[in-house]
Amino acid sequence: MQIIQKILSFSFLILLINLSACSAVFSAEYAVASTDTETNVKTDSKAAEKIDEKINEKNKPVTELRFWNFWNPKFILPVIEAFESQNPGIKIVNEQLNWGNGLDKIVVSLANGQAPDICELGSTWTGKFMAAGAVLDLTEELRSLENDYLMWEPATWKNKIYGMPWLVGTRILFFNKSLFKSAGLNPDAPPETWAELLDAAEKLHNPAQGKYGFGINAGEGHILYKKFLPFVWGNGGTILDENQSWAFKGKEVTEAFEFYRKLASFGMKEKQDLLDEAFMKGKLGMEISGSWNFAKFPKEAPDLDFGVSIIPKPSREKGKSTSFLGGEILVLFNKCKNKEAAVKFIKFLTLAENTLPITKEALVSFPANKKAFSDSFFTENKKLAVFVKQMETGIHPPVNPLWVDAESIINDAVEKIIYGQNIEKILVEAEKSYNQVSERFSSREKERAENIEKRNGESRDASQTHFPLKYTWIISLIAIGILVNTILSFLILRELKKKDRIT
Repeated sequence: MQIIQKILSFSFLILLINLSACSAVFSAEYAVASTDTETNVKTDSKAAEKIDEKINEKNKPVTELRFWNFWNPKFILPVIEAFESQNPGIKIVNEQLNWGNGLDKIVVSLANGQAPDICELGSTWTGKFMAAGAVLDLTEELRSLENDYLMWEPATWKNKIYGMPWLVGTRILFFNKSLFKSAGLNPDAPPETWAELLDAAEKLHNPAQGKYGFGINAGEGHILYKKFLPFVWGNGGTILDENQSWAFKGKEVTEAFEFYRKLASFGMKEKQDLLDEAFMKGKLGMEISGSWNFAKFPKEAPDLDFGVSIIPKPSREKGKSTSFLGGEILVLFNKCKNKEAAVKFIKFLTLAENTLPITKEALVSFPANKKAFSDSFFTENKKLAVFVKQMETGIHPPVNPLWVDAESIINDAVEKIIYGQNIEKILVEAEKSYNQVSERFSSREKERAENIEKRNGESRDASQTHFPLKYTWIISLIAIGILVNTILSFLILRELKKKDRIT
């Protein structure tokens, strides 16, 4: 009997141990959240202290950020040097892209996980990257600067800011005053309406003498639509509606095409650089072009007598003067190593004093920073002032992940129509092409969302069935307890059988 009592006592002790172990498991599960939180806070605090210590170490960079952009290093490196001298804890590594394959290189770098920390994007590209979730949300860091910069539209997606406007540009009407005089036109009264523009083009047009009325862009992607869309926008037309559905049709768009085709009949159809060349040589009476001519004409054609004006509107009673508005946006890709340092750099880079040197020498784009326009470079140059005025009514293309495809469709439609194809038929084909692109995109997005949900579901299932490794000792103890209890039960049963035989 004493042996049984001892066995029962020992069994009861093991049972208590098992219960304690189980209790420990459940207590640990309930406590893990608070424990992890405390641990994370301590870890984050220690990490922040370490970062502070490193930043305080002079001449020893703690953050190296890669910056991809499309500019000649002579414009960028001086700004980087000035920034680094004021921020010894940050090093910016500059890399120049080219417009020929820059977008492809950026896309490939993202796919391979090799994207830069900071990147310049053409403003018509941003919708693609913002919609894909490839860039960091900078709303908190940049919202207070909205009144100080132009062109936030291509940096904004679903009311959140994902980029910093850097440089902005537009197009205006250039006209040759000497040719105006020869054609009996007033060189001090450029055309203000579509009718006046068409009349001037017809009077200037004399192919037999090597003179053409108006420059029509042709055979050149990414540029053609920039010269045509101002006529659509000025007439009240649009490309996509508020639901992002195709709206490039209807009376306003058809009227713009009909006018542009008439204008093309008195024009030279060529690429932009050849049109600029013809204008500079006195062979082209008018063209829609950019500020880069202000750097080129004085050097290569100092005697060229030309004027500039805003793009004509449909009529004095209808529509408005507008133009393409675009430029460069600075973004941070998701794997940016130090968001705070990168934001500090893009704010520095976009200061008026740091962007004006690019404008003054290259004259390709203007600062997005509004303070720059109070500089004497703008206030004392009446021709540059026309660009500033046109930007006030400029329109940026829709910010949409499919804009690059839409742009290609519009370019194709414009080119076909100026060469005489049926307007109604081409517009129907354009809508069909866009809808096909949109459907493929929606299908890919649906598939991507389903894959993400599937992966998330698998992760949830795994987390529910997986027991933390740190509790394996408890599991082992419980298993041992069960084994010991089984053995003890067997011993008790055997002792009881012995007792029965004795009695």
